Amino acid sequence: MKMNQCFKKCLFSFLLLFLSFLCFSQPAFAAKRPATVRKLTCGSTTRNSINISWASQNGVTGYQVFRSLSYDGPYEKIKEVTAGNHAFCNLKLQNGREYYYRVRAYIGKGSRIVTGNFSKPLSARTRCPSHSANVRGSINVRKHAGINHPVIAIVNAGSKVTVICTANDKPGAAWSRISFKAGNKKKYGYVRSDLLSTGQTQKRIGVVTAGSGLRLRRSADISSRIVTTLSKGTKVTILGQVTGSDRQKWYLISVKQGRKTLKGYASARYISVS
Repeated sequence: MKMNQCFKKCLFSFLLLFLSFLCFSQPAFAAKRPATVRKLTCGSTTRNSINISWASQNGVTGYQVFRSLSYDGPYEKIKEVTAGNHAFCNLKLQNGREYYYRVRAYIGKGSRIVTGNFSKPLSARTRCPSHSANVRGSINVRKHAGINHPVIAIVNAGSKVTVICTANDKPGAAWSRISFKAGNKKKYGYVRSDLLSTGQTQKRIGVVTAGSGLRLRRSADISSRIVTTLSKGTKVTILGQVTGSDRQKWYLISVKQGRKTLKGYASARYISVS
């Protein structure tokens, strides 16, 4: 009987020691959480690369670099940088596209890692010649790509804007970063790409080459409503071009069917332009 009581006391003491270890050893490591990464900036860029850098920290193991095609995410980890560095060159990117970065520091101890808070998102874009475009209708210009972001201006139909690069909202739809004039001031913002038409391709004639037919859609998105299906050999008038949700070139076209003239968007890869 006494042996059982002694065994229970020993077991109880062991459990107390084990729980004390869990309670006190882990917070001691968690208390070393790195500071938030600051001064995340964009350096030199090319048509397919972006250089970023940030303020270094003491006592960290390294940094984790995350990237997204949308300001709102999702962000995916693309690189871990050792503590001796505080810069990263992102290669093999698409030209004329905006990318978004966030960086956080981390401390590794054995198999455990403690991470700090993310930096503020950094927008950076690869190089590409800007081009002019016409506004198809009165449109809202937003602070970032996405209808959830605040409207900073309204641009009237027929206005000319300058397209700087392409971007995406969180669902993946194509947007454009533009510059425009508001009074005597030059401003910047984001609009949906399918609401713009470029002056570079207006009123050219194209021929449908898709053997199984080409779907004409309401917007430059493969999930957009189908206006009609055009058979191979159909002649169309190209009114403009945009970057679609698939990040490929789409044409804004018009086509006559009977007494009606239909307008919509179709993938440029299935239209031959003379």
